[in-house]
Amino acid sequence: MQPFAALVPLFALLAGVSAFTLSHTRPAPVTVPAQPARVKLAVLVVFDQMRGDYPARWRSLYGNGGFQRLMTEGAWFTDCHYPYGTTTTGPGHASILTGTCPDHHGIVNNNWNERGVDVYCAASSRYSIVPPPAVAKGVRPPAGGNPERLLSETVADVLKQTYGPRSKVFGLSLKDRSAILTTGKQPDGAFWFDGRLITSTYYTERLERRYPDWGRPFYRSNRVHQWFGTEWNKFRPDLDYARHSGPDDAPGEPANRQSFPHSLTGGKTAGSAYYNALAASPFGNELLLDIAKHCIVGENLGHDSVPDLLVVSFSSNDLIGHAWGPDSQEVLDVTLRTDALLADLLRFLDSRVGHGNYALALTADHGVCPIPEQSAAKGRNARRVSRPQIQERAEQYLRERFPNVEPSKARWIEAFPFPWIYLNPRLVKESGWSREEVAGTLARFLATQSDLETAFSRDDLAPETPIRSDVHRRMKRSFYPARCGDVCVVLKPFDLPTDKKPTDLLKVDSGTTHGSPFEYDAFVPLFVMGPGVVGGPHSEPVTPQAAAAIFSRFLGLRMPNHAEFPVPATLE
Repeated sequence: MQPFAALVPLFALLAGVSAFTLSHTRPAPVTVPAQPARVKLAVLVVFDQMRGDYPARWRSLYGNGGFQRLMTEGAWFTDCHYPYGTTTTGPGHASILTGTCPDHHGIVNNNWNERGVDVYCAASSRYSIVPPPAVAKGVRPPAGGNPERLLSETVADVLKQTYGPRSKVFGLSLKDRSAILTTGKQPDGAFWFDGRLITSTYYTERLERRYPDWGRPFYRSNRVHQWFGTEWNKFRPDLDYARHSGPDDAPGEPANRQSFPHSLTGGKTAGSAYYNALAASPFGNELLLDIAKHCIVGENLGHDSVPDLLVVSFSSNDLIGHAWGPDSQEVLDVTLRTDALLADLLRFLDSRVGHGNYALALTADHGVCPIPEQSAAKGRNARRVSRPQIQERAEQYLRERFPNVEPSKARWIEAFPFPWIYLNPRLVKESGWSREEVAGTLARFLATQSDLETAFSRDDLAPETPIRSDVHRRMKRSFYPARCGDVCVVLKPFDLPTDKKPTDLLKVDSGTTHGSPFEYDAFVPLFVMGPGVVGGPHSEPVTPQAAAAIFSRFLGLRMPNHAEFPVPATLE
């Protein structure tokens, strides 16, 4: 998984920010709405890394205005799963409002390899950060976020095509890809956080959008620094956390910060350490909610006859879950705080936009795997598997399988951003075999390895290949030929990949991740609240991508061009 990027020191605001002015000089073509809009504002709320069992697991601990309200006033889909296998942040956010999977929208992971070069899903050097950061001489500035690698329309794109510049679209998150991939190619703004609220020249120059006045309080401001020097303590000190989650110092948690309270100081002054600590605490979510309220008020969202769309993706749940795991007191605490945050957001929308004037959907981009050490303690056969060891084993097999290829020239494996192995095209050519043949023989070899669940070649994942298993079906939906590798590796359930070499595996490792085709990574919540929605639990199997059809209906739009998951039957 791409680490949480760019939480860097607070840079001095450089001259020129005020020069970005609103100038929608190239309005999108306007088409006839498919049907009258039912709401003035549609709000997509995404919680990065929220497993589908969390709402029910801790239901008795929630207040009345957050999850409980969504469970009763909204439709609560209790059987919601992603239908593809690479359950990471980029594909999740790209899928929700395109209504499709990576095999169509092309966001196959957070990072992938193209012609020997590592590619990030939502940024490139063609664009720059706005406001520009202070960069030392000779240091390359960070790449600017943009949606150009997204190959499918989102609901936001159709909204802009239908209503033109009168309809507003904004995406907000701590992570760039989470704000960018949900809002498509023509939003009024996508903003993320690196110690300041930032965007890129894709939006300010290419789309001729302005840096908004409402965003200015979120750099060089007490709004960002208000938690500096404080501690993250338990939200419910009266509650027996161990009874509802686990011990406060369980195996596999970070050794240097296992127990409450967690400091947010991060040094003598507010800098990168503080911003990392802030993001990896529930207060990162509180900061983003503050930003969202400023956006709603500053842009007057939901206050005219033309509908608007707001996406708010909360990243702190993911950072906390990676460090402490889904059975930790920290994840319980951030989920309780998430419940209170939702109640605050819903009250704000009721007051500002008006109950009945907005629709809200809540989901997640993926779930998470339990920490292997904790799974092993419960009797599961779970462990950490060395990615370098898999790579070296594959390398050795190919050297022995094709002895006619001179091994000193290069390595057979050009790149291995998990789970995709990319073969060196020059060595493949020298072997005298086709790319498909070399990939097939390697996949068959890896599928026999005792520490792997299976492996698939490109031919195995082609659309015309008959489906052999649920894992096979999910990985086929993750396969976009121009971006994926030659062989896909799948670990056994509850195992996690690590970049440590086998000789280092006995050393202390911690944390967890996601990205597999298994239940714990694919199962996420889905709540829908809005006019005409019948509240209560719904057992109908759905996918998060149904949100594209649901929002299209609420906003009076045609479906995005690749959307394939309909409005759930229980909402018809």
